[in-house]
Formats: sequence, C-alpha cells, structure tokens
Amino acid sequence: MVVLAYIRVSTDEQAEKGNSLSEQKERIEAYCKAMGWEKPIFFIEDGYSAKSTNRPELTTMLEKVKEHPSGRVITTKLDRLSRKLFDILSLNNFFVKHKFHYVSATEGFDTSTPAGMLVLQMLGMVAEFERERNSERVRENMLSIARNKSKKIITRPCFGYDIVDGQMVVNLEEAVYLRRAASDLLSGVSGRKVRGEWNAQSIKTKEGNEWHDKTFRELFQRETLVGDFVYNKTSKQGDKVIKNDPSEWIRFENTHDPILDRDTFSRLQELFEGRKTVGKHMSNDTYLLSGLVYCGHCTSKMNGKMNRSFSKRLGRENIHYQYLCDGYLKKSKCYHHYVQRDEIEELVIDRIKQVSEAAPGTLKLVILKPEVKRVDKDSIESKLAKLDKKMQKQIDAYDEDLITAEDLKAATLRVTKEREALRKLLESSEEEQTAKQQEQVKRKARSATKVILSGDRITAKQAIRQLIERIEIKDSSHVSIVWRA
Repeated sequence: MVVLAYIRVSTDEQAEKGNSLSEQKERIEAYCKAMGWEKPIFFIEDGYSAKSTNRPELTTMLEKVKEHPSGRVITTKLDRLSRKLFDILSLNNFFVKHKFHYVSATEGFDTSTPAGMLVLQMLGMVAEFERERNSERVRENMLSIARNKSKKIITRPCFGYDIVDGQMVVNLEEAVYLRRAASDLLSGVSGRKVRGEWNAQSIKTKEGNEWHDKTFRELFQRETLVGDFVYNKTSKQGDKVIKNDPSEWIRFENTHDPILDRDTFSRLQELFEGRKTVGKHMSNDTYLLSGLVYCGHCTSKMNGKMNRSFSKRLGRENIHYQYLCDGYLKKSKCYHHYVQRDEIEELVIDRIKQVSEAAPGTLKLVILKPEVKRVDKDSIESKLAKLDKKMQKQIDAYDEDLITAEDLKAATLRVTKEREALRKLLESSEEEQTAKQQEQVKRKARSATKVILSGDRITAKQAIRQLIERIEIKDSSHVSIVWRA
C-alpha cells in the first residue's frame, strides 16, 4: 500500500523547535519502517504557512492520491497538514473518498479507526485554537505599540518607501513613479493604462509581483503616502477581512516624509470612489451617464436601454439609445418615460463647458453637501447655545436679587455683541464655503473639459463622474444637476 509523506516548514525558526525538514523526514522513515510499510514518497513544502491549503506540494500530493486505489498519508504532526479544523476535516474527507487513511507519526493515531477520527477532530480544534490565540496576541501587541505612539515601525513598507534603521524613508525611484501616476490619474488617464505601463516597465510591487487592479487601487488609498500611519483599519472574522468603523482606527499624522500632498491624495480618493460607484458599467462606453441619471417623479434610476425599430420608408433598422425610468420598467411605480441618450449627454457636456467658462462669482450650482467637516459650524452653534444659557442664568440671578439691574443690562449688552459676532461668523463661513465650492467645481470642470471632448468615451465617462453626483430628469425635459465639489 502506497505511503505519501508530507513534510512542511513555514519559517527558519521552526528548525529550533524540532520541526526541521530533515528531522521530519527521519521520523517518518523510522515510523514507516517500524510499522512495516512501504518506503514513503515525500512531498516537501519549504516556506509555506498552514493558514491555507493553497500550497504547491500539498496540491501535488492530492493529485497523487487520486492516482492510487488506496494508501496512507502521513505527517509528523497534525499541524504540518493544517492548523484549521475546517481544512483538516476537508482534507480527511478527501482522503476517505479516495480510500486513503491519514496518520500522525508523533501523535500516534490513525483515521482508519473511530478512535483515530475522534482524536483527529480534537487535535484539529486545539491546533485552530492555538493559531487564533497567537494571531490575537500578535494583534494586541501591535495595537499596544501603536496606541503608545512608539516610533517602532510595525508594518511593512508600501511601494514608495523603504525601512532604513527602523524608520520609514522615501524610495526616490518609486516615488517618481507614484507622483507621475497620480498626475496621470487626475488628468483622466485610466488606472488600467497606468497599471499596464508599470507592468510593461517591470515595475513590481514590494512583494515582487505584477500590479493588479486591487493592489493598484489600494496603494493610492494608503494614508502612508501623505506621511500618516493608520492602524486597526481592518480585522478578521473567520476567514473574512472586514473594514473597521473609522472610530476604531488609530491614526498618527506626519510620522514620515510624504510622497503626495494632501490635496492630491484627497482628489485621488474622490476619483476612486467615483469609479467604484460605476462598478461593472465603467468598462462600457455605450452610456456616458450610467448610474447618474434619476427620475424626478419617483427618484428611481434611469438606466440605459436600447430599442430597435424598422423603417419601411428607409428600408433599414433603426437603433435608439435611451435612459428609461427603472421605476416604471421594474417596479411599476411610475409611468413610461425616457430621454434620448444623445440629447441628455450633449446637454450635460454643454453644462460642463458653461461651468468651466463662467465668470468669477456668477455660478449658482447645486452642490452635494459634504457629510463631514461640519466642525466649524457645529462649534459656532454650540457657542450660541451656551450664550443663551448664560443669559438665562443672568436673568435668574436678577430675579433672585443676586445682581443689580445695571449688572443685568451690562451682561445683556455683552452677550448680544458676542451673539451677533458669532452669527456673522456663521453666515460668512457658510457663504465663503459655498463660494469656495462653486470655484472648485469650475476648476474641476475646466480641467475635465479637454478629457470629455477627447473622443475617448471611457475616459470621458470617468471624468464626468468626478464632476457630477446625480442628474435628475422631470417630464423628460427639465434637467437639474447636483455637482461634486
């Protein structure tokens, strides 16, 4: 009966714990000889963790299992096979399916018996518990270092940086690529094109791999690029990595030299967020405004839809591209109405050109209100509320003969002046913010116009999404646009 032996180490330190490849091999050979079994066929995994079953030699061994009618799989310990109970049981089910038994040479059990299966499950649970406990301990240590504001670098450097003498320093060559790519992205060049150029020039990730969409996007969304460190952004729930609430993040600003300025970084986040909302439709250039057009009657989206008709007079088929109300089409909560694709797209592009050419101070745009950055307004309103309470206390003190009428009058004048000053500040703050947002939209429209008129509909589609949050259509003719500052 064939014996397939699997031995594995993940790190050099394991040699110190008695898990070296040579020692594992000696133990298995001795065990097979003592049991009177055939000489084992070894599958040697060097430098792979047991967190996943995606290991080359393990995969090869599983293919070999399918080639034999029966046999045994042997390791020195259960954790050489895996540290996760689910993976252990899955592998054992695979072995049983192909009439193979699993044997642990050191722990002394064989799954060909019920007792062996029980021990397998119990040891698997212990192995998984140990792995999770170690992960939790490492995570707690890293968070402790972060919370104590230690200067120790507890993360790997991202592309653009190196670790030198325990400090994060800029890699000048990689920084040049990053700044150029950021400029290209903000000017309308697609991430796919930039990523393709990097791969063509053999510009690799820190792990030495080619760039893919996910790794490329994540790089330009890392606060490390502006000189900040943010810890505890994600955590694991089982095998899933979830994003923690921002309130749980641990943020340190200006810990090292930045590669990108904060304004550029902020605009990049808007860019990626805009492209994210397009989803799978981003690669389709048939409809420039997909995902942006909404019905003014039922608030449903108006999605692109193609209709065909045949003209007997012209003797040919006509194709009509339209944005049709989804509330009518799928939810039956609106009436049948649509807008022609070319008409609405031409109108929106004309509006963008008008905004880009508008004289200073003449813009009156509807702009998406930011959900954050209300600190100043909230602070002023809080001070106004405190002044009201302060004035009420003065009145109460006068009623109880604790202060004179002159004291009350002086307090009233003082509070009134403070209140007027705060209200003027609040009004001017809102006016200044509105004017600033209007000019910001104009600046973005001016830089995007050339891209939108370039003829490349994919690039134009991306640029439009950086300018416009939503387009509302009512009665198939009235169009209102909500802009993004």
